[in-house]
Amino acid sequence: MKSNKVNKSTLLVVILVSMVSFACSLFTRAEETPTPNYIFTPVTTPLKIEPASLPNGQTGVEYEVDIRVSDNVTPVNNVSISSGTLPAGLELVFVDHVDGAKISGIPKETGTFTFTVSVSCFSTMLIGQSAEKEYTIVVE
Repeated sequence: MKSNKVNKSTLLVVILVSMVSFACSLFTRAEETPTPNYIFTPVTTPLKIEPASLPNGQTGVEYEVDIRVSDNVTPVNNVSISSGTLPAGLELVFVDHVDGAKISGIPKETGTFTFTVSVSCFSTMLIGQSAEKEYTIVVE
């Protein structure tokens, strides 16, 4: 009689272990974890730099123009002059967190001044945008 109780106990343990094992298998699926795609598509939208042209200036008279950048996917991280020069007395100032810059000051010399403004944007998780625009300021 004792062996009958042992057999029932053993059978009960086997059934219990089987049920627990089955229940665990429901929650631990062996699905393949997808591999993330870290290849980023370059941004193809060209930056827009405005205005199209700059107004003329006069020596001794305050001059101020905003250079605005648009169609950027990430914030602008730099605006600078890559070639040419501004007239003496004027400067290009880029301020962080503003999509653009400002040319301001009081021109001190007459002439025609051609220069190129370069713009670049941050490149977080994508290839950053960049562009250049040539400008001319005539100071009378």
